[in-house]
Amino acid sequence: MNIIAAIRQEERKLEKELNKLRKKLDGVRAAGKALGGSAGRELRTVKKRVLSEAGKANIIRAAKKRWAKIRAEGKTLGGSAKREVTTMKKRVLSEAGKRNIARAAKKRWAKFRTETKKAVA
Repeated sequence: MNIIAAIRQEERKLEKELNKLRKKLDGVRAAGKALGGSAGRELRTVKKRVLSEAGKANIIRAAKKRWAKIRAEGKTLGGSAKREVTTMKKRVLSEAGKRNIARAAKKRWAKFRTETKKAVA
């Protein structure tokens, strides 16, 4: 069998399958239409939301009002709009606390050294 004959035979098989699939697709579309909807590929465009000029003006007016309030608060504080920042008091460790920490660290290191010497020996 030559190659061209094999290709033509494969082409005929694929065309038969394509026809079967088209018939099935037509049947599904017909059923969809009978049920009240379309089974076709209908692209639905999403409607873009549009803000009216009056709505834009309201938003702009409100933003300007907010900024005017912030600027007015800044002038009463002396300068640009400042916000109060609370800082936490820095904690200080006592001398006795430092000695306790150093003593505990030395004890831990001594224990570590004795355990490593036992493991090596």
